[in-house]
Amino acid sequence: CCALSTVCGTKKVQCPGTHHCIPHWELCDRHQDCEDGWDEEGCPQQPCLPGQWQCRNRVCIMAEWKCNGIDDCGDSSDEDVCAPCPPGMVRCDEGKCILESLMCNDEDDCLDGTDEPSTCGELGMAAGHCPRGWAWREPVTGQPHNRLPACSCQVCSARVDIRSGDLYWLAFIHLSCPRTHVSCRDGTECVAQEYMCDGEKDCADGSDEDGCTQLCNTPGQPTPCQSHEYPCGLGACLNASLVCDGRQDCVDGSDEGGNCSVPCQRSCAHLCYPSPQGPRCWCGPGYRLAEDGLSCMDIDECKEWGEGACSQMCLNAAGSYSCECLPGYSLEPDGHLCKLTGPEPVLLVAVQSEVLSYGLRSGREEVLLATDKDHVVFSLDYDLVERKVFWMDLATESIRWQDLNSGKKGTLVKGVRSDCIAVDWLGRNLYWTDGAAGQVLATRLGATWQGIPEYTVVMDGDLDQPHSLVLQPLAGLLYWSEVGSHPRLMESTMDGSRRHVLLAQGLGWPTALALDLPTQRIFWLDEKLGAVGSARLDGTSVKILKLGWVQSPFAAAVCEGQLYWSEKKTWSVQQVDKASGKNRTVLLKRHGQPHGLQVFTWGAPNPAVPSLVGTNGCAKSNGGCAQLCLPNP
Repeated sequence: CCALSTVCGTKKVQCPGTHHCIPHWELCDRHQDCEDGWDEEGCPQQPCLPGQWQCRNRVCIMAEWKCNGIDDCGDSSDEDVCAPCPPGMVRCDEGKCILESLMCNDEDDCLDGTDEPSTCGELGMAAGHCPRGWAWREPVTGQPHNRLPACSCQVCSARVDIRSGDLYWLAFIHLSCPRTHVSCRDGTECVAQEYMCDGEKDCADGSDEDGCTQLCNTPGQPTPCQSHEYPCGLGACLNASLVCDGRQDCVDGSDEGGNCSVPCQRSCAHLCYPSPQGPRCWCGPGYRLAEDGLSCMDIDECKEWGEGACSQMCLNAAGSYSCECLPGYSLEPDGHLCKLTGPEPVLLVAVQSEVLSYGLRSGREEVLLATDKDHVVFSLDYDLVERKVFWMDLATESIRWQDLNSGKKGTLVKGVRSDCIAVDWLGRNLYWTDGAAGQVLATRLGATWQGIPEYTVVMDGDLDQPHSLVLQPLAGLLYWSEVGSHPRLMESTMDGSRRHVLLAQGLGWPTALALDLPTQRIFWLDEKLGAVGSARLDGTSVKILKLGWVQSPFAAAVCEGQLYWSEKKTWSVQQVDKASGKNRTVLLKRHGQPHGLQVFTWGAPNPAVPSLVGTNGCAKSNGGCAQLCLPNP
């Protein structure tokens, strides 16, 4: 028999084997909408009962307690959603604030889809009665007869009263952008400052690339031309050897005439060339003319260009620079990028009850392991040494494992609930966060569940909903995010001591962390701000890019030049360039929410090698401990 063609729009999914379509938000809503119940198969457990509301810390409270002025959740999330959204934003029923410009844009930006009600179709209006900020658009000649006159938006956005279903409009001339971003000319979107004048049109109206030549030539700004180039009057740069050669090479002819005939008699460190303004000194590539106008200074490209010079290590030299790679990487022919040597790196992704592997070179997909269909593989990590995958099983409230060589499975610990687990493959421990209890805990990788919990509380007390967690085993360090009333990124040693705040500003809900050890940076995805952020491991050089496709991130990983993350709302795994946030690609999209995600490299290190021990005191003989050893470098 032939397969049924897809009959659903972009906002709906089709029940298998039928022409029945249901909205995305009706999947896993504990109500059977497809006749065969497909929309409720393999769904994660819903801990709250009808009439209850789930807090950020997973506590269930009565729905009517929300916004009653009392912190019933214990994490203030039942009251945080009542605060007014920032200017230019509107709140979804489920509490999230979104830009007003995202209302009625044919995409479900609210998790419950309440930004796309049926009233969004009411844009056909009587001629001459468009709302303020809207212009009347006549039918286009030659278009199908059902193309009706309508109102086209100029500087406004639709706003919907969710409860009444009324549609009204809001003039929206000045969009409020974060300090790291600038508004496009049409006022409908913000782009990162780094995207201005980068040669790519990131604003829909292209305004981020307008006037870039004039911007570079603004008085008080450095000339865009290098010291071996001559600036033409219209902003172009000309090689100095072409100046005063009898030909007009600048469009405006500014490279000829004037004092071109005056001979070069200056004591220039490198070379002297005639110019219409008289003789000038110029320097070779890689050098800059000093303030005395005679001598040349070396340009330190490594310092001035930062991460743009090399993907890993940069070595400055007189008039030049070179890139080098860390052990295990090789330099690409472009002389800038470093790539992993050895077997293909693989992305491990937890989707519902399965763990998939995705080849980052070949794009090859396969199911690496599968659990019972009514179980959900939540957070995951792997052990480089014994080639085991560990994961949080929400259904049994346990941390389980499977050996990738033998297929053998086991349970590490029971009676735990965690959003994130992390493996210290060198010190042979596993850590996890408990947001509700405000704790970070740990147990031995070799532990076997025998009915008695064998784990320890590493940190307790003043943690404000710890969420994501990443480790740096070679240095014996631990990093985590907190998503409570005062979100922040934290660092400590692996025994919980020497705690300090890495970053406490410019954060909303940093729900996914990833370390990029070759560049010594930490990355995070912020669900509340819809942004990707990064900073050096000392908390400096903070960079935040607001990206529209960051909506509901769960986990993240970095490999080479790419940042990967799992997106719960769109049921996808995506990647972007880690430095610019551009070149977004959807790698995986499945019927089921993706959760845990890690980059797996098949080359297993040997902890017995002294260079790998680093400052992790538990790497050798378990630090002399009989049971659990927690590193304190």
